Amino acid sequence: MSQTLLPVEDAIYRNRNVNPESYYAKCVKKDLLSIIHPTMRKMGFHFTYEGCYKRLGTAVALDTPWHHVKHLQTKRCGIDHQIKFVHFGFVPPRCLECWKVVVKPFTLKQLFSLLEVQKSLNRASKCGIELRHYTARHYGGYFYNNSIDEGRECYAAVKEAVDEHVGKDVPVILKRGCTEYEMILGPSVGWHMTKRHHHLEERLESIIDTYAPNAKGQTDEAIAQVHTHWMEWAWRNMDPTVDEYLGGVSLYPDTMTYHEGDINEVKLDLMRGHAAAKYGVEPGVIDAMHVAMRGFDQTKQIGFDKIGDVFGFDRVNPLFVGEGDWT
Repeated sequence: MSQTLLPVEDAIYRNRNVNPESYYAKCVKKDLLSIIHPTMRKMGFHFTYEGCYKRLGTAVALDTPWHHVKHLQTKRCGIDHQIKFVHFGFVPPRCLECWKVVVKPFTLKQLFSLLEVQKSLNRASKCGIELRHYTARHYGGYFYNNSIDEGRECYAAVKEAVDEHVGKDVPVILKRGCTEYEMILGPSVGWHMTKRHHHLEERLESIIDTYAPNAKGQTDEAIAQVHTHWMEWAWRNMDPTVDEYLGGVSLYPDTMTYHEGDINEVKLDLMRGHAAAKYGVEPGVIDAMHVAMRGFDQTKQIGFDKIGDVFGFDRVNPLFVGEGDWT
């Protein structure tokens, strides 16, 4: 018999009885690690003897939809979003002063044009495909700023460049923080932190060290993977501009269809294809045989329906001759 204890379901665990006067309650209140540890591990952090989370090394994120043109070193998006917002429900200080210029290309070709704009402007930015099901567009580009003043200045520069090099019809906006914050907490104009949030902020900052040695960003191989996924996404979503990047061929072959055309010609094509695939008989030979059989029909009154009797395989559909063990 197994001695392994079954884990308690989250919904049950969250509703456990906790006497606020007990030592257990004091420990629960202080225990941030049980809340954040699974997420921290996924992000590549380890808890050290110094009493804080550290990254032992830096890994380039693969299977990402984003080409990161330039990082904004003052941001810690993973910790702020995945830990402070997701687990504790508040918008952290760095996010309160995060102002994003968002560009919304319509096509893959415009996305690649936006990538060149981001490179030329040399601002903290990324672009890629939008995989979130609650984002009603296929592509997006983001420029990151630390204040609304920086954001307005960046907006003007980006808008001018996008109009010239991507398309005047491509929307460009300035927004605050992450989309998910506004979806959960309401309009960004009303975001604020309470004393409890500030206290949590201080505690979390004291136990997380985000220093990442040897950080060089995405390699050429990683970028090639990102762009490959862009083109596959564009093909899947029937973006007509993807043909330019696929060399004019469909990424996967279309299925054959049989709902149009003369039915006799369709059947003849089936015979040609079957004979060529199974016996290596050229289509021209099949056509010659049919001409001969039509000749028998016209001169000897031996039609297609009698051919089977003549050769002794009247029970077999002519389309499938040779498929069974017919003797």
